[in-house]
Amino acid sequence: MELREKERLKEEIIREIENNREELIKTTKYIWNNPEIGYQEHKAKEILVNVLEKAGFQIQREVGNVATAFVAVKNGKGKGPRVAIMSEYDALPGIGHACGHNLFSVSAIGAALGISKVIEELDGSVVVIGTPAEEGTVPNAGGKAVLIEEGVFDNIDAAMICHAEGRTIVERLLVAAASIEVVFTGRAAHAGGSPHEGINALTAGLLTINNINAIRQHFLPRVIVNPIISEGGITANTIPDKCLLKLSIRADKRNVLSAVMDKVENCIKAAALVTDCKYEIIMDKKIYEDLIPNHELSLSFREALENLGVDYIEREEANYAWDAGNVSYVCPTIAPYIKIGNENLVGHTEEFKEASNSETGFEGMIIGAKAMALTAFDYLTSPDLRERAQEEFQKKIAGE
Repeated sequence: MELREKERLKEEIIREIENNREELIKTTKYIWNNPEIGYQEHKAKEILVNVLEKAGFQIQREVGNVATAFVAVKNGKGKGPRVAIMSEYDALPGIGHACGHNLFSVSAIGAALGISKVIEELDGSVVVIGTPAEEGTVPNAGGKAVLIEEGVFDNIDAAMICHAEGRTIVERLLVAAASIEVVFTGRAAHAGGSPHEGINALTAGLLTINNINAIRQHFLPRVIVNPIISEGGITANTIPDKCLLKLSIRADKRNVLSAVMDKVENCIKAAALVTDCKYEIIMDKKIYEDLIPNHELSLSFREALENLGVDYIEREEANYAWDAGNVSYVCPTIAPYIKIGNENLVGHTEEFKEASNSETGFEGMIIGAKAMALTAFDYLTSPDLRERAQEEFQKKIAGE
């Protein structure tokens, strides 16, 4: 395709997103005003699907055995790459949309509407994947990991999503993370009259924490193990027969995370052995794998931001985790952060919630839609970009 023709189509993409600006803002306001936690996002899913259905997308209203997940597809004039734009729309318990998912679920829809305007002149397909339960606050959280396991991301060639922030950051390298619970079971006894008859579950919990502390100096940089005791007895005159530990474990790579989790399990086993307690390890959420932004795709996203006149930070590391990382191990993926307010915004706060329903937030949503749409267009129309992105992806996966 000639450069002049590409520029014409890009202008149509931008114009289509602008033409839908008011509907997109109306949609994001509705989702902000109707917050739903993970796997309960029925209203959000329905309004997003309705916008796409009206635009001629083929809809699957339930995928991967998840009631609030969906797939919407619009095909081009011939076979070609399948580019996925991911939409996440769950809220936080209690506070609502204090992570901006109302904005960038709709940003994904805006990007898809832009591409759909020109897709019939291109080879390939644009695929919107609705991915519930990103926030790690519900059982089986990590909706993208669930959908990967169910095959929803099979045959996807590249994927993208944006997230809200106080700054615009194109490549943010995030960590792998796991949340586990450990239940130690001992035997209750009177702490004064017959302590020798008891088996102290709280001691097992404390020993586990001490064991972890004893090996911290051997952890690699960016490894974080944060344990808390959420239950450790009821009365001081009774030997506790139950202790519940909760641990957040993070590492810069998924293979490092796996090794750290093995060490933590050894700490648990040792504590159980010494105290004669029994133990159970519970993992009711998916492991979030580290995010590997595809640099070649990121260069295209950067170019789009520059053409839109948007300042950005090229690259940084952060100890946050996001299930978009799991997708980055499946296909070339980008997950940029987009400015929605002042640069000191902190996620999961009332201030962030208000920014998610502000004019600056709406503008960030539109910027994300345009930049994703232009990046998807580049991937669909540039065999050279596809080759470079896939080559980089294969090297990173092989060298993990």
